[in-house]
Amino acid sequence: MASSFGAPVTGFTDPQQDAAPAANGAGLDATQEILDPNDPQLTSEAIDVNTEGDAYAFPPPPPDGKYRVKIKLLAQDDGKGGKLDYIAKKHDKQGLYLATGVEAHIIDPTGKYDNIAVYDRWVGTFMGRDGSTKVSTILARLKQPDGTPWVKPGARLNHKQWMELFVKALAGEPEIGIETQWEWSCQGCGEEAKKAGKPYPKSIIGMQKFPPDASKSKPGAVVYQSEMKCQVNPAHGYSRAQVRIARFLNLSELK
Repeated sequence: MASSFGAPVTGFTDPQQDAAPAANGAGLDATQEILDPNDPQLTSEAIDVNTEGDAYAFPPPPPDGKYRVKIKLLAQDDGKGGKLDYIAKKHDKQGLYLATGVEAHIIDPTGKYDNIAVYDRWVGTFMGRDGSTKVSTILARLKQPDGTPWVKPGARLNHKQWMELFVKALAGEPEIGIETQWEWSCQGCGEEAKKAGKPYPKSIIGMQKFPPDASKSKPGAVVYQSEMKCQVNPAHGYSRAQVRIARFLNLSELK
């Protein structure tokens, strides 16, 4: 059985699920409409159901590529059961910095991958080797509603100012480009490493490093399997690829 590496997106959600009353009727809103299971809409016509399909199957992850997306802030746990726009973290060499995450939803006019979520759960003011940060990189590829840049070249802001500007920019769920890659790691190996206090095993990154799916591939169009079996310990079974954000792009860089 495949493990759920990353957050699965099944495409099946019940809009009333969160508000559903308990089986004994506790919590039932007196104003809630009671629907008749014998309503003609439910009994008059047969519905076209794919009897060979599997509603519980995970949809295939989007292939590695460039996509237009809408992005929004991924709220962070405050350690007390609440949520914050961002949190403070500490690095051994750089000291304190601010961190958050982003959630991107693919815009696909064909509908095949539309609204599938892709994440970068570590976005912050931590400075890379070239002096950039993920926050500044994403802001540089976004435009304000009036078309002006969020940040002027050479801007000097402190950690909190950068992050507050980032929160403001993502409040409207702006569109941006991303480049994605499949990433795979064995969940069983990861859990064992965590228990032993050892570094997590290195991930496999890139769709083309996955085995081809001979049943779906066609000449000139290879389809890759998104699940792989652990080569270290077969007892760990299969783990599924997670789609990661490899880069952020200007919308002009998309075809």
